[in-house]
Amino acid sequence: MIWLLGVGFALAELPPPDYRDAVLGSVEAQADAMIQAGDLEGALRMVQGFRTRVASDARLAYEEGLIHRLLGDLPQAELCYREAVEQDPTLFFAWYDLGELLLQNGDMEGADQALTRAFEQSAHHPQGWVAPMRLAELAAQQGDVASFDLWLKEAVRRGFRFATIAGTPAWKVYFYDPSLREVIERLATVYGEEQVLDTLR
Repeated sequence: MIWLLGVGFALAELPPPDYRDAVLGSVEAQADAMIQAGDLEGALRMVQGFRTRVASDARLAYEEGLIHRLLGDLPQAELCYREAVEQDPTLFFAWYDLGELLLQNGDMEGADQALTRAFEQSAHHPQGWVAPMRLAELAAQQGDVASFDLWLKEAVRRGFRFATIAGTPAWKVYFYDPSLREVIERLATVYGEEQVLDTLR
């Protein structure tokens, strides 16, 4: 694979952007398979080696960040996520994971900014509801009922289903707050998911 990449660029016969994307995508897929198999160290060596010796892009920077996060190296994961969004500001899942990491580190403002960028870049993504849902949760934690209402509506508009949060401890806490409960009850009823409400009581 690496040898073919070198030949492709040397001859300049194949369309470089398409061929490059195909090769980088293959490396990304191999890394994902190794992660699924539990070989995090092997995946990290492969991705780092490929990025250093052959080529890299925002997706591989993200992939390395993901592996670092799974290994518990959060500072290095953050560096890789930031590199990924700097190279490609449209990479919504890198923004999302950066937001989650900053939230884990207690940086609420940074998390809000990163998750907002994830929201902006995921309007047409199948998982485009995750960023507004997470922003709704942040608003709930801060007692911001208006923002909670706004973000939860946006999450539902993008495909969020209340079954996702059925019986979860965090949402049970939100449900205890009368103002937040009113929003949850109203939207769950409007969208025909009232049965979820019983799991939050």
